Amino acid sequence: MKHTHKWVKALMESLEAEVDEATRERILISCGRACIPRSFVNKARKMWERNPDIDSFLEALGGEWSHLRLEGDKVFAEYEECYCPLVKTYPEAMSPTWCHCSRGWTKELFESALGREVEVEMLDTILQGGERCRFQVFL
Repeated sequence: MKHTHKWVKALMESLEAEVDEATRERILISCGRACIPRSFVNKARKMWERNPDIDSFLEALGGEWSHLRLEGDKVFAEYEECYCPLVKTYPEAMSPTWCHCSRGWTKELFESALGREVEVEMLDTILQGGERCRFQVFL
């Protein structure tokens, strides 16, 4: 893993030095979309097929994905810890830019399940100094 950590550090340092913020976000979102297990995406898609209204779908998804939080008509993905295996094993503080990967993970989950675009906003993350990672999903 030591080699991977060196590689990730070089990647993040290069991205932050050479690439504008919006492009960095798009790159990490793309990485997150590739990171989500296809089996989970397929399971969410089947939940949508069985529960084709948003309320019942969110209830079903929440039963499988404990990180889903509903607050009124707002949908949030919330984590008490960072679950990224690279962050968990990284020996140094990872750049908060990395958290856009989780945006992509969440975006891929909902877009693949619902068959349409959604927006995901990063509200707070542990790497940014927050107590938890919190993303709002705009369906």
